[in-house]
Amino acid sequence: MKENTKKRILAWLSLTFFVAFGLSLAWGIYEYRLLNEQKTALDNQYKRALNDLVTDVNEMETSMAKAKVANGPSLKVLYFGEIWKSSDTAVNRFSQIPSDEIGISYVETLVNQIADFSKSMTQKVAATGTMNANEAKIFDDMHQRIIEINRSLQDLSNQYYAENLAWIDKSPGIWEKLGIGKLIQATAQGGEKGGDPNQGDPEAARQAGEQTPSSVRGGLRQLDTSLQKYPPLSYKGDLDKHYVEKPLGLPEGVIDERKAITVAKDFLHKLGFRDAEPQVTGHSDSPLGGFNLSFKDAYLEISKKGGVVTYYRNQRELNERRLDVPKAIEKGYAALKKLGWDLVVTSTEDLDSYVMVEAVAQDKGVRIYPDKVRMTIAMDNGELIGFDANAYYAYHHDRQLNKKLSLAEAKSKLAKNFKIIEERLAVISKIGNEEAFCYEFRGTAFGEEYLIYIDAVDGSEVKISRVVNTPRGKLIQ
Repeated sequence: MKENTKKRILAWLSLTFFVAFGLSLAWGIYEYRLLNEQKTALDNQYKRALNDLVTDVNEMETSMAKAKVANGPSLKVLYFGEIWKSSDTAVNRFSQIPSDEIGISYVETLVNQIADFSKSMTQKVAATGTMNANEAKIFDDMHQRIIEINRSLQDLSNQYYAENLAWIDKSPGIWEKLGIGKLIQATAQGGEKGGDPNQGDPEAARQAGEQTPSSVRGGLRQLDTSLQKYPPLSYKGDLDKHYVEKPLGLPEGVIDERKAITVAKDFLHKLGFRDAEPQVTGHSDSPLGGFNLSFKDAYLEISKKGGVVTYYRNQRELNERRLDVPKAIEKGYAALKKLGWDLVVTSTEDLDSYVMVEAVAQDKGVRIYPDKVRMTIAMDNGELIGFDANAYYAYHHDRQLNKKLSLAEAKSKLAKNFKIIEERLAVISKIGNEEAFCYEFRGTAFGEEYLIYIDAVDGSEVKISRVVNTPRGKLIQ
Protein backbone atom coordinates (compact mmCIF):
# COMPACT_ATOMS: atom_id res chain seq x y z
CA MET A 1 0.00 0.00 0.00
CA LYS A 2 2.75 2.38 0.98
CA GLU A 3 4.70 1.46 -2.14
CA ASN A 4 1.66 2.20 -4.35
CA THR A 5 1.13 5.51 -2.57
CA LYS A 6 4.72 6.51 -3.21
CA LYS A 7 4.36 5.65 -6.87
CA ARG A 8 1.17 7.73 -7.17
CA ILE A 9 2.80 10.68 -5.42
CA LEU A 10 5.84 10.37 -7.66
CA ALA A 11 3.63 10.19 -10.73
CA TRP A 12 1.67 13.29 -9.66
CA LEU A 13 4.88 15.16 -8.91
CA SER A 14 6.32 14.19 -12.28
CA LEU A 15 3.12 15.24 -14.04
CA THR A 16 3.03 18.54 -12.14
CA PHE A 17 6.66 19.18 -12.99
CA PHE A 18 6.16 18.50 -16.69
CA VAL A 19 2.99 20.65 -16.79
CA ALA A 20 4.80 23.49 -15.02
CA PHE A 21 7.79 23.06 -17.30
CA GLY A 22 5.53 23.06 -20.36
CA LEU A 23 3.71 26.21 -19.21
CA SER A 24 7.02 27.94 -18.45
CA LEU A 25 8.37 26.95 -21.84
CA ALA A 26 5.23 28.19 -23.59
CA TRP A 27 5.39 31.47 -21.67
CA GLY A 28 9.06 31.85 -22.53
CA ILE A 29 8.37 31.26 -26.22
CA TYR A 30 5.51 33.78 -26.11
CA GLU A 31 7.70 36.42 -24.44
CA TYR A 32 10.50 35.72 -26.91
CA ARG A 33 8.18 36.16 -29.88
CA LEU A 34 6.67 39.31 -28.36
CA LEU A 35 10.15 40.74 -27.81
CA ASN A 36 11.09 39.92 -31.41
CA GLU A 37 7.92 41.60 -32.69
CA GLN A 38 8.68 44.72 -30.65
CA LYS A 39 12.28 44.72 -31.88
CA THR A 40 11.10 44.35 -35.48
CA ALA A 41 8.63 47.22 -35.07
CA LEU A 42 11.35 49.41 -33.55
CA ASP A 43 13.81 48.47 -36.30
CA ASN A 44 11.20 49.36 -38.93
CA GLN A 45 10.61 52.71 -37.23
CA TYR A 46 14.35 53.45 -37.19
CA LYS A 47 14.67 52.30 -40.81
CA ARG A 48 11.88 54.65 -41.96
CA ALA A 49 13.46 57.53 -40.06
CA LEU A 50 16.89 56.88 -41.61
CA ASN A 51 15.42 56.59 -45.12
CA ASP A 52 13.42 59.79 -44.64
CA LEU A 53 16.45 61.60 -43.22
CA VAL A 54 18.60 60.60 -46.20
CA THR A 55 15.84 61.76 -48.57
CA ASP A 56 15.31 65.07 -46.75
CA VAL A 57 19.02 65.94 -46.66
CA ASN A 58 19.45 64.99 -50.33
CA GLU A 59 16.48 67.17 -51.34
CA MET A 60 17.84 70.00 -49.20
CA GLU A 61 21.28 69.80 -50.85
CA THR A 62 19.70 69.67 -54.33
CA SER A 63 17.57 72.75 -53.65
CA MET A 64 20.59 74.60 -52.23
CA ALA A 65 22.55 73.88 -55.41
CA LYS A 66 19.66 75.18 -57.55
CA ALA A 67 19.24 78.30 -55.41
CA LYS A 68 22.92 79.18 -55.92
CA VAL A 69 22.58 79.28 -59.72
CA ALA A 70 19.06 80.75 -59.89
CA ASN A 71 19.15 84.38 -61.01
CA GLY A 72 15.50 85.43 -60.88
CA PRO A 73 13.87 86.20 -57.50
CA SER A 74 10.85 83.97 -58.16
CA LEU A 75 12.97 80.82 -58.52
CA LYS A 76 15.18 81.80 -55.58
CA VAL A 77 12.10 82.14 -53.39
CA LEU A 78 10.86 78.75 -54.61
CA TYR A 79 14.14 76.97 -53.83
CA PHE A 80 14.63 78.69 -50.48
CA GLY A 81 11.13 77.56 -49.56
CA GLU A 82 12.03 73.98 -50.49
CA ILE A 83 15.23 74.18 -48.42
CA TRP A 84 13.27 75.50 -45.46
CA LYS A 85 10.74 72.67 -45.70
CA SER A 86 13.33 69.89 -46.12
CA SER A 87 15.56 71.15 -43.31
CA ASP A 88 12.64 71.53 -40.90
CA THR A 89 11.59 67.95 -41.63
CA ALA A 90 15.16 66.66 -41.31
CA VAL A 91 15.44 68.13 -37.81
CA ASN A 92 12.49 65.97 -36.71
CA ARG A 93 14.11 62.86 -38.23
CA PHE A 94 17.17 63.24 -36.01
CA SER A 95 15.04 62.73 -32.90
CA GLN A 96 13.73 59.42 -34.30
CA ILE A 97 17.15 57.80 -34.85
CA PRO A 98 18.98 56.14 -31.92
CA SER A 99 21.93 58.54 -31.91
CA ASP A 100 23.46 60.04 -28.80
CA GLU A 101 23.91 63.79 -28.39
CA ILE A 102 27.57 63.57 -29.33
CA GLY A 103 26.58 61.95 -32.60
CA ILE A 104 24.14 64.57 -33.82
CA SER A 105 24.85 67.87 -32.04
CA TYR A 106 26.86 69.56 -34.80
CA VAL A 107 24.80 68.17 -37.68
CA GLU A 108 21.47 69.01 -36.05
CA THR A 109 22.67 72.52 -35.22
CA LEU A 110 23.78 73.09 -38.81
CA VAL A 111 20.46 71.89 -40.23
CA ASN A 112 18.65 74.19 -37.76
CA GLN A 113 20.78 77.10 -38.96
CA ILE A 114 20.03 76.30 -42.60
CA ALA A 115 16.29 76.15 -41.83
CA ASP A 116 16.44 79.55 -40.17
CA PHE A 117 18.63 81.11 -42.87
CA SER A 118 16.48 79.82 -45.73
CA LYS A 119 13.37 81.13 -43.98
CA SER A 120 15.01 84.56 -43.66
CA MET A 121 16.15 84.56 -47.29
CA THR A 122 12.70 83.50 -48.51
CA GLN A 123 11.25 86.61 -46.91
CA LYS A 124 14.08 88.92 -47.94
CA VAL A 125 14.30 87.85 -51.59
CA ALA A 126 10.51 88.07 -51.87
CA ALA A 127 10.69 91.65 -50.59
CA THR A 128 13.91 92.95 -52.21
CA GLY A 129 14.72 90.42 -54.95
CA THR A 130 18.39 89.97 -53.97
CA MET A 131 20.90 88.62 -51.46
CA ASN A 132 23.95 90.66 -50.50
CA ALA A 133 27.52 89.36 -50.92
CA ASN A 134 27.88 88.33 -47.27
CA GLU A 135 24.62 86.37 -47.34
CA ALA A 136 25.70 84.61 -50.54
CA LYS A 137 29.02 83.69 -48.90
CA ILE A 138 27.27 82.29 -45.80
CA PHE A 139 24.91 80.29 -48.01
CA ASP A 140 27.81 78.81 -49.99
CA ASP A 141 29.56 77.87 -46.74
CA MET A 142 26.41 76.09 -45.56
CA HIS A 143 26.10 74.29 -48.89
CA GLN A 144 29.67 72.95 -48.77
CA ARG A 145 29.00 71.46 -45.34
CA ILE A 146 25.68 69.93 -46.33
CA ILE A 147 27.34 68.31 -49.37
CA GLU A 148 29.62 66.39 -47.01
CA ILE A 149 26.73 65.46 -44.71
CA ASN A 150 24.65 64.27 -47.66
CA ARG A 151 27.48 62.10 -48.99
CA SER A 152 28.19 60.62 -45.54
CA LEU A 153 24.53 59.83 -44.87
CA GLN A 154 24.22 58.16 -48.28
CA ASP A 155 27.28 56.01 -47.49
CA LEU A 156 25.95 55.16 -44.03
CA SER A 157 22.57 54.15 -45.46
CA ASN A 158 24.20 51.96 -48.12
CA GLN A 159 26.39 50.33 -45.48
CA TYR A 160 23.37 49.69 -43.26
CA TYR A 161 21.61 47.73 -46.01
CA ALA A 162 24.69 46.06 -47.48
CA GLU A 163 26.27 44.93 -44.21
CA ASN A 164 23.20 44.73 -41.96
CA LEU A 165 24.73 47.40 -39.73
CA ALA A 166 23.49 47.50 -36.13
CA TRP A 167 21.71 50.59 -34.85
CA ILE A 168 23.89 50.86 -31.75
CA ASP A 169 27.19 49.30 -30.74
CA LYS A 170 26.96 46.09 -28.75
CA SER A 171 28.00 46.29 -25.11
CA PRO A 172 31.38 44.58 -24.53
CA GLY A 173 31.17 41.09 -23.10
CA ILE A 174 33.05 39.82 -20.09
CA TRP A 175 35.98 38.61 -22.23
CA GLU A 176 36.26 41.94 -24.03
CA LYS A 177 36.19 43.79 -20.71
CA LEU A 178 39.09 41.61 -19.51
CA GLY A 179 40.95 42.26 -22.77
CA ILE A 180 40.93 38.59 -23.76
CA GLY A 181 38.58 39.05 -26.70
CA LYS A 182 40.84 41.67 -28.26
CA LEU A 183 43.86 39.40 -27.79
CA ILE A 184 42.14 36.49 -29.51
CA GLN A 185 41.01 38.76 -32.36
CA ALA A 186 44.52 40.13 -32.83
CA THR A 187 45.99 36.64 -32.90
CA ALA A 188 43.38 35.42 -35.40
CA GLN A 189 44.15 38.36 -37.68
CA GLY A 190 47.86 37.53 -37.68
CA GLY A 191 49.71 39.18 -34.85
CA GLU A 192 53.00 38.17 -36.41
CA LYS A 193 53.71 37.41 -40.06
CA GLY A 194 51.14 38.43 -42.62
CA GLY A 195 49.09 40.38 -40.07
CA ASP A 196 47.34 43.70 -40.38
CA PRO A 197 49.68 46.35 -41.81
CA ASN A 198 48.38 48.72 -39.14
CA GLN A 199 49.50 46.34 -36.42
CA GLY A 200 51.76 48.16 -34.00
CA ASP A 201 50.59 51.56 -35.24
CA PRO A 202 47.82 52.65 -32.81
CA GLU A 203 47.04 55.87 -34.67
CA ALA A 204 46.69 54.12 -38.02
CA ALA A 205 44.55 51.42 -36.44
CA ARG A 206 42.35 54.02 -34.82
CA GLN A 207 41.81 55.83 -38.10
CA ALA A 208 41.09 52.57 -39.91
CA GLY A 209 38.53 51.66 -37.26
CA GLU A 210 36.85 55.02 -37.57
CA GLN A 211 36.46 54.59 -41.33
CA THR A 212 34.28 51.51 -40.85
CA PRO A 213 31.65 52.16 -38.16
CA SER A 214 30.12 49.14 -36.48
CA SER A 215 26.74 50.82 -35.97
CA VAL A 216 24.53 53.63 -37.29
CA ARG A 217 25.12 55.55 -34.06
CA GLY A 218 28.87 55.15 -34.53
CA GLY A 219 28.59 56.39 -38.10
CA LEU A 220 26.73 59.50 -36.99
CA ARG A 221 29.34 60.12 -34.33
CA GLN A 222 32.09 59.87 -36.96
CA LEU A 223 30.18 62.27 -39.21
CA ASP A 224 29.85 64.76 -36.37
CA THR A 225 33.57 64.50 -35.60
CA SER A 226 34.58 64.95 -39.24
CA LEU A 227 32.64 68.22 -39.43
CA GLN A 228 34.49 69.75 -36.50
CA LYS A 229 37.25 70.75 -38.95
CA TYR A 230 35.01 73.60 -40.10
CA PRO A 231 35.05 76.89 -38.19
CA PRO A 232 31.75 78.04 -36.65
CA LEU A 233 29.40 79.63 -39.16
CA SER A 234 29.33 83.42 -39.13
CA TYR A 235 25.53 83.25 -39.29
CA LYS A 236 23.84 83.77 -35.91
CA GLY A 237 20.17 83.16 -36.66
CA ASP A 238 17.02 82.80 -34.64
CA LEU A 239 17.41 79.03 -34.20
CA ASP A 240 21.16 79.08 -33.57
CA LYS A 241 21.27 78.00 -29.94
CA HIS A 242 24.77 76.56 -29.69
CA TYR A 243 26.77 79.51 -30.96
CA VAL A 244 24.99 82.55 -29.54
CA GLU A 245 27.60 85.17 -28.74
CA LYS A 246 26.24 85.90 -25.27
CA PRO A 247 23.44 83.82 -23.73
CA LEU A 248 20.95 86.12 -22.05
CA GLY A 249 19.38 83.72 -19.55
CA LEU A 250 22.25 82.02 -17.70
CA PRO A 251 22.49 82.80 -13.96
CA GLU A 252 25.53 84.63 -12.62
CA GLY A 253 28.62 82.87 -11.32
CA VAL A 254 30.93 80.15 -12.59
CA ILE A 255 31.05 76.55 -11.37
CA ASP A 256 33.79 73.94 -11.30
CA GLU A 257 33.70 70.23 -12.10
CA ARG A 258 32.77 69.20 -8.57
CA LYS A 259 29.78 71.55 -8.54
CA ALA A 260 28.71 70.25 -11.96
CA ILE A 261 28.58 66.71 -10.55
CA THR A 262 26.43 67.95 -7.65
CA VAL A 263 24.04 69.72 -10.04
CA ALA A 264 23.78 66.62 -12.24
CA LYS A 265 23.19 64.35 -9.25
CA ASP A 266 20.40 66.60 -7.94
CA PHE A 267 18.78 66.72 -11.40
CA LEU A 268 18.90 62.93 -11.76
CA HIS A 269 17.59 62.38 -8.22
CA LYS A 270 14.53 64.48 -9.02
CA LEU A 271 13.92 62.29 -12.07
CA GLY A 272 14.07 59.09 -10.02
CA PHE A 273 17.75 58.06 -10.27
CA ARG A 274 18.19 57.39 -6.55
CA ASP A 275 21.68 55.90 -6.86
CA ALA A 276 22.96 58.44 -9.38
CA GLU A 277 26.73 58.94 -9.44
CA PRO A 278 27.34 60.93 -12.64
CA GLN A 279 30.85 61.33 -13.99
CA VAL A 280 32.30 64.12 -16.14
CA THR A 281 33.02 62.75 -19.63
CA GLY A 282 33.91 65.91 -21.52
CA HIS A 283 33.95 69.69 -21.73
CA SER A 284 32.50 72.27 -24.11
CA ASP A 285 33.73 75.79 -24.84
CA SER A 286 30.54 77.04 -26.50
CA PRO A 287 28.73 79.98 -24.85
CA LEU A 288 26.14 77.66 -23.31
CA GLY A 289 28.64 74.88 -22.68
CA GLY A 290 30.64 73.67 -19.75
CA PHE A 291 30.57 70.06 -18.60
CA ASN A 292 29.27 66.86 -20.22
CA LEU A 293 28.30 64.12 -17.76
CA SER A 294 27.00 60.56 -17.99
CA PHE A 295 25.39 58.01 -15.68
CA LYS A 296 24.24 54.66 -17.08
CA ASP A 297 21.93 55.59 -20.00
CA ALA A 298 21.70 59.26 -18.98
CA TYR A 299 23.66 62.09 -20.62
CA LEU A 300 23.68 65.70 -19.36
CA GLU A 301 25.17 69.04 -20.35
CA ILE A 302 25.70 71.64 -17.62
CA SER A 303 26.71 75.24 -18.29
CA LYS A 304 29.91 76.50 -16.70
CA LYS A 305 28.33 79.90 -16.21
CA GLY A 306 25.37 79.63 -13.84
CA GLY A 307 25.66 75.87 -13.37
CA VAL A 308 22.33 74.84 -14.91
CA VAL A 309 21.33 71.73 -16.87
CA THR A 310 20.89 72.85 -20.47
CA TYR A 311 20.42 69.39 -22.00
CA TYR A 312 19.47 65.90 -20.78
CA ARG A 313 18.75 62.66 -22.57
CA ASN A 314 17.97 59.16 -21.27
CA GLN A 315 18.99 56.61 -23.90
CA ARG A 316 17.20 53.69 -22.24
CA GLU A 317 15.31 51.17 -24.34
CA LEU A 318 11.64 52.11 -24.75
CA ASN A 319 9.05 49.42 -24.08
CA GLU A 320 5.56 48.85 -25.45
CA ARG A 321 3.36 51.95 -25.55
CA ARG A 322 0.92 51.97 -22.63
CA LEU A 323 -0.22 55.60 -22.28
CA ASP A 324 -2.21 58.03 -24.36
CA VAL A 325 -0.75 61.44 -25.14
CA PRO A 326 -2.61 63.47 -22.46
CA LYS A 327 -1.58 61.04 -19.70
CA ALA A 328 2.03 60.96 -20.87
CA ILE A 329 2.17 64.77 -20.98
CA GLU A 330 0.65 64.94 -17.50
CA LYS A 331 3.38 62.68 -16.11
CA GLY A 332 6.17 64.40 -18.03
CA TYR A 333 4.98 67.85 -17.00
CA ALA A 334 4.88 66.73 -13.34
CA ALA A 335 8.56 65.76 -13.67
CA LEU A 336 9.30 69.16 -15.21
CA LYS A 337 7.63 70.84 -12.21
CA LYS A 338 9.85 68.80 -9.87
CA LEU A 339 12.84 70.27 -11.67
CA GLY A 340 11.55 73.74 -10.79
CA TRP A 341 10.03 74.79 -14.11
CA ASP A 342 6.64 76.49 -14.43
CA LEU A 343 5.87 76.66 -18.15
CA VAL A 344 2.92 76.43 -20.53
CA VAL A 345 2.71 73.52 -22.98
CA THR A 346 2.25 74.91 -26.50
CA SER A 347 2.78 71.98 -28.89
CA THR A 348 3.05 68.19 -28.97
CA GLU A 349 4.16 65.64 -31.56
CA ASP A 350 3.25 61.97 -31.09
CA LEU A 351 6.10 59.77 -32.37
CA ASP A 352 4.61 56.46 -31.19
CA SER A 353 7.13 55.32 -28.57
CA TYR A 354 7.57 58.86 -27.24
CA VAL A 355 6.01 62.30 -27.55
CA MET A 356 7.87 65.57 -28.21
CA VAL A 357 6.55 68.54 -26.22
CA GLU A 358 7.40 72.23 -26.31
CA ALA A 359 6.66 74.47 -23.33
CA VAL A 360 7.25 78.23 -23.04
CA ALA A 361 7.54 80.83 -20.32
CA GLN A 362 4.63 83.13 -19.50
CA ASP A 363 4.83 86.64 -18.03
CA LYS A 364 1.55 88.04 -16.68
CA GLY A 365 -0.42 86.07 -19.24
CA VAL A 366 1.93 86.92 -22.13
CA ARG A 367 3.46 83.86 -23.78
CA ILE A 368 7.19 84.25 -24.38
CA TYR A 369 7.79 81.88 -27.30
CA PRO A 370 11.60 82.39 -27.59
CA ASP A 371 12.01 81.20 -23.97
CA LYS A 372 11.10 77.60 -24.65
CA VAL A 373 12.01 74.16 -23.36
CA ARG A 374 11.72 70.96 -25.41
CA MET A 375 10.76 67.73 -23.64
CA THR A 376 10.73 64.10 -24.75
CA ILE A 377 8.32 61.88 -22.81
CA ALA A 378 8.28 58.08 -23.00
CA MET A 379 4.93 56.53 -23.89
CA ASP A 380 5.54 53.34 -21.89
CA ASN A 381 5.52 55.02 -18.46
CA GLY A 382 5.41 58.81 -18.92
CA GLU A 383 9.05 59.27 -17.91
CA LEU A 384 10.82 62.47 -18.94
CA ILE A 385 13.62 61.07 -21.14
CA GLY A 386 14.63 64.26 -22.94
CA PHE A 387 15.07 67.89 -21.86
CA ASP A 388 16.52 70.74 -23.93
CA ALA A 389 16.64 74.22 -22.36
CA ASN A 390 19.26 75.71 -24.70
CA ALA A 391 16.77 78.10 -26.32
CA TYR A 392 15.46 79.24 -22.93
CA TYR A 393 18.88 80.09 -21.52
CA ALA A 394 19.97 81.68 -24.80
CA TYR A 395 17.06 84.14 -25.04
CA HIS A 396 15.50 84.55 -21.59
CA HIS A 397 15.76 88.10 -20.20
CA ASP A 398 13.61 90.80 -18.64
CA ARG A 399 11.48 92.44 -21.32
CA GLN A 400 9.64 95.74 -21.32
CA LEU A 401 6.27 94.78 -22.79
CA ASN A 402 4.35 97.97 -23.54
CA LYS A 403 1.60 97.75 -26.13
CA LYS A 404 0.14 100.74 -27.97
CA LEU A 405 -2.68 98.99 -29.83
CA SER A 406 -5.86 97.90 -28.10
CA LEU A 407 -7.31 94.45 -28.76
CA ALA A 408 -10.06 95.99 -30.89
CA GLU A 409 -7.51 97.90 -32.99
CA ALA A 410 -5.49 94.72 -33.51
CA LYS A 411 -8.61 92.82 -34.60
CA SER A 412 -9.32 95.47 -37.21
CA LYS A 413 -6.06 94.52 -38.94
CA LEU A 414 -7.30 90.98 -39.65
CA ALA A 415 -8.90 89.82 -42.88
CA LYS A 416 -12.70 90.04 -42.86
CA ASN A 417 -13.15 86.30 -43.48
CA PHE A 418 -10.88 85.29 -40.58
CA LYS A 419 -12.94 83.88 -37.70
CA ILE A 420 -11.19 84.17 -34.33
CA ILE A 421 -11.13 81.11 -32.06
CA GLU A 422 -8.60 82.28 -29.48
CA GLU A 423 -6.59 85.42 -28.76
CA ARG A 424 -3.69 86.36 -26.47
CA LEU A 425 -0.58 88.51 -26.19
CA ALA A 426 2.74 86.89 -27.08
CA VAL A 427 6.39 87.60 -27.77
CA ILE A 428 7.68 85.89 -30.93
CA SER A 429 11.04 85.68 -32.69
CA LYS A 430 11.68 87.59 -35.88
CA ILE A 431 14.46 87.27 -38.45
CA GLY A 432 17.84 87.12 -36.76
CA ASN A 433 17.66 87.69 -33.02
CA GLU A 434 14.95 90.34 -33.01
CA GLU A 435 11.61 89.87 -31.26
CA ALA A 436 8.12 91.28 -31.63
CA PHE A 437 5.44 91.89 -28.99
CA CYS A 438 2.22 90.82 -30.70
CA TYR A 439 -1.42 89.91 -30.45
CA GLU A 440 -1.71 86.23 -31.34
CA PHE A 441 -4.98 85.26 -33.03
CA ARG A 442 -5.87 81.63 -33.66
CA GLY A 443 -8.73 81.21 -36.08
CA THR A 444 -10.04 79.79 -39.34
CA ALA A 445 -10.37 80.96 -42.93
CA PHE A 446 -11.32 79.00 -46.06
CA GLY A 447 -11.74 75.84 -43.99
CA GLU A 448 -8.21 75.91 -42.55
CA GLU A 449 -6.74 76.97 -39.22
CA TYR A 450 -4.16 79.76 -38.88
CA LEU A 451 -2.14 81.72 -36.34
CA ILE A 452 -1.84 85.42 -37.17
CA TYR A 453 0.44 87.80 -35.27
CA ILE A 454 -0.27 91.54 -35.24
CA ASP A 455 2.41 93.84 -33.76
CA ALA A 456 1.04 95.32 -30.53
CA VAL A 457 3.10 98.49 -31.04
CA ASP A 458 2.76 99.51 -34.69
CA GLY A 459 -0.10 97.27 -35.89
CA SER A 460 1.86 95.57 -38.68
CA GLU A 461 1.15 91.99 -39.71
CA VAL A 462 4.29 90.23 -38.44
CA LYS A 463 3.72 86.55 -39.13
CA ILE A 464 1.15 84.02 -40.37
CA SER A 465 1.38 80.29 -39.62
CA ARG A 466 -0.90 77.56 -40.90
CA VAL A 467 -2.01 74.87 -38.44
CA VAL A 468 -2.28 71.41 -40.01
CA ASN A 469 -3.87 68.46 -38.20
CA THR A 470 -1.77 65.29 -38.57
CA PRO A 471 -1.87 61.88 -36.83
CA ARG A 472 1.10 63.03 -34.75
CA GLY A 473 -0.52 66.28 -33.63
CA LYS A 474 -0.94 69.82 -34.90
CA LEU A 475 1.85 70.88 -37.24
CA ILE A 476 2.68 74.59 -37.51
CA GLN A 477 3.75 75.62 -41.02
